[in-house]
Amino acid sequence: NTLVSYDFRVYNRWGELVFTTTQNKKGWDGTIGGRLQNTGVFVWMVSAEDYSGQKIFLKGTVTLIR
Repeated sequence: NTLVSYDFRVYNRWGELVFTTTQNKKGWDGTIGGRLQNTGVFVWMVSAEDYSGQKIFLKGTVTLIR
């Protein structure tokens, strides 16, 4: 289904925003400011709206392993 809006964000364990994009299917590469991040848990959130107006909100955690 086609999205008319999309917002993806990743936060570190202190709640600081480390990545954001409005481009669907563009993900986080595990870096902050071009520097590889250490192993840790990060929170991700995505909010979107499809062409019919249905709002979507998902969130979870991801463990980065180096």
